[in-house]
Order: sequence, then structure tokens, then C-alpha cells
Amino acid sequence: MQNCREDRITGRQRISKLLSDVKIVRATLMLILGAIGSIPLVLLTPPFQVPDEVQHFYRAFQLSDLRIRAEVQNGISGGTLPDSLPELVKSSVYTRDDVFYPATPSPIAKTLNLAFIPLDSSTRHFVAFPGSAFYSPLPYFPQILGIVVGRLFGLGPLYLLYLGRLFNCLAALGLVGLAVYLIPVAGELVMVVGLLPTSLYLYASLSPDAAVISCALLFIALSFSASTRGNWKTWELAMAAAVGAVLCSVKPVYAPILLAGVVPGLLRRGNVANVLRSHFTLLAVALGVAAGWLVLAKSAMTTLLGGGHPSLQMSFVLNHPTLFMRALVHTLGIGSIIFWYCGTIGFFGWLTVPLHPAFVYFLPLANFLIVWKFGTRGSLARSVLCALWYLALAVASAVLVMTAMYLMSAHVGQNEVSGVQGRYFIPILVLAGMAATELAPGRRPSVPGWRSLACIAAIIVVQMVAMDATIIRAFHVFSPARF
Repeated sequence: MQNCREDRITGRQRISKLLSDVKIVRATLMLILGAIGSIPLVLLTPPFQVPDEVQHFYRAFQLSDLRIRAEVQNGISGGTLPDSLPELVKSSVYTRDDVFYPATPSPIAKTLNLAFIPLDSSTRHFVAFPGSAFYSPLPYFPQILGIVVGRLFGLGPLYLLYLGRLFNCLAALGLVGLAVYLIPVAGELVMVVGLLPTSLYLYASLSPDAAVISCALLFIALSFSASTRGNWKTWELAMAAAVGAVLCSVKPVYAPILLAGVVPGLLRRGNVANVLRSHFTLLAVALGVAAGWLVLAKSAMTTLLGGGHPSLQMSFVLNHPTLFMRALVHTLGIGSIIFWYCGTIGFFGWLTVPLHPAFVYFLPLANFLIVWKFGTRGSLARSVLCALWYLALAVASAVLVMTAMYLMSAHVGQNEVSGVQGRYFIPILVLAGMAATELAPGRRPSVPGWRSLACIAAIIVVQMVAMDATIIRAFHVFSPARF
């Protein structure tokens, strides 16, 4: 009896110790909220009602066949895939242009009826998917694993889609949870960004944006951890190089994020050589992998997007930099900024389903104000120089995003940038938020940290409920199916 009582006391002490560790509580809360918010979307979101998911489905399946480079036929890149894959697409969201997929009623009972389509890998034809054929395999690892598991069990294309989504979702949640645990400051800010409705929607899809967002957040967490301590641990440097390679191999425009720890590190005396050496290693690995992949996949970059001509557009930008800057400034109208903001918070489907009710768009701002005013800031000293550095990196990435879209999708000499979406700015929100929190007043938080964390969690739950209700209503998910 005495031993049982001692075991109970020891168990309670362990639980009490775990609950007293803010990092563990915060990471656990993030994983619970993330799972509740994203895993149901794996089924609730109709097939291919995520931007470019059709193309990512084809690319992920191609990679599951261990075919790394895409094929090119008649000047269009793609791959030789089972006929059942495009059959599933056409049965789900078929449109004549194969580009724009409006929000249409998709009862889940009708969707599950598509599970009877067999994979039948013996019957194959060439399928074009130029929008993703040149993408690096790195951000597709979770989707590939899910598809391989499904193929081992002989499942059809619909189940392969769902398994790819599920594995992608779990991987993204794990990386963001690790970021929340490791970051020494502004962990609440990582939660707010990592659990935005758009972030959760992308996690529960086949989109490599899930890897982009989660890898960006984890890299920033590792960078801030090293900056706070004054040096990089070997495992931190290896992990940061790996996630940086994933990030830059699919979206090189986020390369400025790799420099997040430079200025904080250089502010520590006697640490200049270590900081420069570590960041040179990170840049060499991440950009080297990105450059190597671009060279390897160059032959697959055949079809241009939106009528753009990148080489001619690049020549225009180099010869007329002033006109290019005017195009950037002209794009920054109030209408574009509102559209990007709403897209960052929550536009579902192919950007055709806004959040309802509309007040939900203001909830992330409320969360940020809580983080800014009450969130714990850790031991890292405030620095105006660091704040300006974080802001400069965020702005640099934003400009690179707009420049890339101008080169790829705009007509030569166009006076504005087209094709920019709010989700492209999610990976840099933590840097922008850190710039603001670094400038926050240095007084102690006026309320205990757990209360602010509870408020943030409650607001996130409201966002998730609104998101689920919006998706269910827009796609008539639980309406009677009519076959």
C-alpha cells in the first residue's frame, strides 16, 4: 500500500512538473488545436478544392513511382499516370478549362462513392501537370509516404488522396509543434500563425505549402534559439539546414528567412566568426540544394503560366528597373492589400469561398494584440536593430514573392503584379510579428502568461468553428447525395 501511495505521489509530481513547463504546455496545446482544426478537413474538404491540388496529386503519385523528373510531350511537362487518376479528378471537379474550379455542391456521401474507382496501374497515359512537374520532391515526402501506404494495401485513387492529405497534415503539425516548443520567445506568435484557418486548410491537403509554412516556422524557431543562446548546436544546425533546403527548393523567394539569426548573433561580442560560419553553412546547403534541383528540373519547366514570358520579362526588369518599381507600387493598392489579408486569414476552395461570418477576419488581429501586449517575451533583450532586421527580411521576401509572380505570370511590361495570393505571405508573418513585439514596451506582462494563452486558444477555436461551418455550408458536405 505504501509503494502504491508513493507511486501516485510521484506520478502527480511528474504531471505537475510537466504542467509547470510553459514550453510543453504551449506545444501540447498547439498540437491539440492543430489536430482538431486540420485533421477533420482531410475529409470535409472536397477532393481537389484546394488551389493546385490536382497538379500536386499527379506530382505526388509520379514521385511515388520513384520517377523524380517529369516527362515532356509536345512541349508540355507531366507524367505517364494511371487513367484512374484523371478519372477521379473529372468525377470530382471537372471543368472545361482544367484551371478554375468553382465551389460546387460536393456531399461527402457522393464523394465516398468515388472510392469504387480502382487504381489499375496497368492502364496509363500521359497527363499534363506543368504547374507542379518541376517541383522538388522534398516537400512531397509525407504525401508520397501516404500514397505508398495506400498502394501497398491496394486502395483506389480517392483513398490515396485522403492518405496523402493525412500524412501531409500530420507532418506539418509535428513540425509546427516542434517550432512552438523550441522557440525561446514569441511562441504564442508561432501558434497564431501556424493555426490560421488558411494554414490549417493547407495542412489538410496535398499542397507543398504545408511543408513551406511549417519548415519556415521551424527554421525561425531554431534560428531564434541559437541567437538567444549565442551559438548553434550541431543538431540545430543540421535540422535548420534540412528544413531550409526543403523551404528553398520549392520556394527560393523565402531565402531571406535563412538570415533571421544574423543580426541578433552578431550583437554578441566574440561571436562574429561562429555566426558567419553557421549562416554560410545554412545558405550553402539550402541554396545549393535549390540550385541543384533547378538545374536538374530545368527541362520540365516548359509551359508558361498566365501568358508570361520569364526571360523577356527579366530583360524588361533589368533594362527598366524604374518601370518595374512602379508596377510594384501600383500593385500595393488598398484593394490588393485587403484581398491579400483575407487570403492570408482564410479563403477556401480556389479562392472562391470567404470566411463567414466576416468578423472572423479580425480575430487574428485580436490574437496578435494579445501577443504584443501580454505575451511572454522570454529572456532575449529587446533591440531596435533586431526589429529592423526582422522587418527588412520580411519585406525582402515579400518583394521577392511579387517579383517572382511578375516574372512568371505577368505580360511583358505589365504595370502591375498579378497572381499574388495571401497564403504566400504566411511564412514571413512571424518575422513581421517579431519586429513589432521587439518594439513593444519593456514592462512585465499585466496578466499571467497562462491567461493570455487561454485567450489565444479560445479565439483560435472560434476561428476553427467558423472555418468548418463555412466549408460545410459552401460545399453542402452533409447534404443528401443525388447520384
